Amino acid sequence: MGQVFLAEDPDLGRRVAVKVLAPGGHGEGDDRARRFVQEARLASAINHPNIAQIFEIGDADGVAYIVMELVEGEALSARVLRGPIEWAPVVDIGLQLFDALDEAHARGVVHRDLKPANVILTARGHIKILDFGLAKRVGDETAHSETRLDTNPGLILGTVSYMSPEQALGRTVDTRTDIFSAGVLLYELVTGRLPFAGATTTDTLDRIVHAQPDSIARLSYGAPIELERIIRKALEKDAARRYQTARDVVVDLNNLKRDSDSDLKSPGAVRARRRSSKAVDSLAVLPLATATADAEIDYLADGITEGLVDALSQLPKLKVMARSTVFRYKGRHVDAQTVGRELGVRAVLLGRLQRVGERIVMRAELVDATDGSQLWGGQLQRDAADVLALQEDLAQEVAEQLRLRLTRDERKRLHKRHTQNPRAYEAYMRGRFQLAKRTDEGFSKAVECFEAAIAVDAGYALAYAGLADCYTLIGSAAYVEAPAGAVEKARRAAERAIDLDDQLAEAHSALGFVRFRIDWDWPAAEASFTRALEITPGNASTRHRYALLLASLGRHDEAIAEIRRAHELDPLSLIIGTAYGRILQFSRRYTEANVQLRHTLEIDPHFLQAHFDLGMCLAQLGQFTDAIAEIEPLLEATERRSVMLAVLGNICGMAGALDRARAILRELRERYTHGRATTADVGWVLAGLGEIDEAVSCFERAADDRDGLIVYLKVEPMVDPLRGHPRFIALMRRLNLA
Repeated sequence: MGQVFLAEDPDLGRRVAVKVLAPGGHGEGDDRARRFVQEARLASAINHPNIAQIFEIGDADGVAYIVMELVEGEALSARVLRGPIEWAPVVDIGLQLFDALDEAHARGVVHRDLKPANVILTARGHIKILDFGLAKRVGDETAHSETRLDTNPGLILGTVSYMSPEQALGRTVDTRTDIFSAGVLLYELVTGRLPFAGATTTDTLDRIVHAQPDSIARLSYGAPIELERIIRKALEKDAARRYQTARDVVVDLNNLKRDSDSDLKSPGAVRARRRSSKAVDSLAVLPLATATADAEIDYLADGITEGLVDALSQLPKLKVMARSTVFRYKGRHVDAQTVGRELGVRAVLLGRLQRVGERIVMRAELVDATDGSQLWGGQLQRDAADVLALQEDLAQEVAEQLRLRLTRDERKRLHKRHTQNPRAYEAYMRGRFQLAKRTDEGFSKAVECFEAAIAVDAGYALAYAGLADCYTLIGSAAYVEAPAGAVEKARRAAERAIDLDDQLAEAHSALGFVRFRIDWDWPAAEASFTRALEITPGNASTRHRYALLLASLGRHDEAIAEIRRAHELDPLSLIIGTAYGRILQFSRRYTEANVQLRHTLEIDPHFLQAHFDLGMCLAQLGQFTDAIAEIEPLLEATERRSVMLAVLGNICGMAGALDRARAILRELRERYTHGRATTADVGWVLAGLGEIDEAVSCFERAADDRDGLIVYLKVEPMVDPLRGHPRFIALMRRLNLA
């Protein structure tokens, strides 16, 4: 509304600021002049060190002016552009801000336009509130409509992003509207972002009225929980639930400052933190958050998270939660103590990634999950082309803060780079992302990504290991249509990974998977898995695969112990949780398997594989109606995949639903003639119908055809009726499964 000039008071010899009423549009003059005079009168009634002082109001040749204190410093609006402010200085700013508001409100003045541009921060850390151009007297309802509309229809007075809900709705406001606006300001200072920002003015107004802000804990690591509570209370939508006076906020901020200073000065608190940090032996690395919707930064954040999990999992004295478990927290606002309780870990690493120009900046915090105290917090940054170094720096910092005593080899592993090429690394990260989907499309895209990584860096052993995993699953899993040559491609990729890096656990694990699911070379597979676990004991995926191998050999106690360790490392993994239930079935512990599979479905009720395995488990418990109810919906969901039909036919045969079992048998035989079912599929149904001799013949042909599910024939309950047949016994010997 006015222009501000630097001037000098000749009588007192001091520099001052002179605010002059700027020329207005047609018809605006009287109203603008009235508000200009009102600003001077209201501000001059307040005497507070954090409010700019008014010296004089006057009129010179028809030009209204205000002479006020000259405040030298930086507007908070300029300061916040450089990023968030540490929480302790924000508390100091808040104390001054709310103390000034308390004085203004005591004088009956509501500011109505608090925002960073109206607050100056001096070089000594003091603030000054400026611009009372929209201020009004408490109870002055004549100013009510000015909250939203000027004489021009639809013109909003004030700054939308800092309005209270009652301002946004055009309702009567009181001193509590300033408390809300000040809460917005503090939120922005400590997080670097507005709590209710929308794409348009309308969207922003809607978010102010209806939306809740993102958790400060996820945006400003290290900010105390109490500071978040204070700011959130200031931001309550309902003014009756908000702080009722600015003095109440001052009291809470002073208590926070006192308690924080006491913690920092107490030698006992420091010693306690050091003692507890020595005992940290388990960690969850939460997915790095991102400040924008930039897909490239999101992929990068996921890749760095996965890289940190992989790197830290190599340390033998540290249990690190696996990727599939921690990524279930992606996008969720959770605190470290909650994660610690849910996953049973001692420490949690949280972080946020953002691009600033050509730099990638990571803010991270290591939190003791037992009491929420910070073990370490800091900021790391690198050029965008060197994100691998960023990951290495953080892994090294975390290892040091956990007080882990590392050998020279273990330190080398933390700094090991599998590729020097950022493009190759990015393609590999995308490949792992697609592979985790376990869908036809996901497998296809994963292969493309791993091959792209290899095309950029032909020596990238990790990419070859990923490619081997893809082709092994494609070539041996019953739910994927295998392309020609998939089996041989899996073997070649795994062997190439070993040739390139014999110390890469993922390479040995990939080769073990090939030897298990494709070659049926049980001793060689076990040797590969054992070697992989010697290199990286904390790899849940390797332990999962090794457990399945042990189960297929009938080594049930070892298998259950191994899958239990995998589950401890990756408790939220759907595939590991389902495999746990399957292995319990193989050992004939059906009741325990039932419980485990239902627990997995509590995590994700839509996970088809868990429903499939639960159906098989219920059939072995004699609960045929429930078993069929679990399997039937999967037919439509999987386009009547042959293995689903086969298991349903087996259960129907066991249940005495012979007509339906024989109908499924006819469908599978018809499919077999067109290459859309296997002889093993037919064999499962025949076993359920009790047609033993023909069922054994089917499994003999399935072994000749290298059917992937034959590896579990020794322990599969569905073929128990065949076990006394001489040719079945001979088949087990032939497969070295006797």
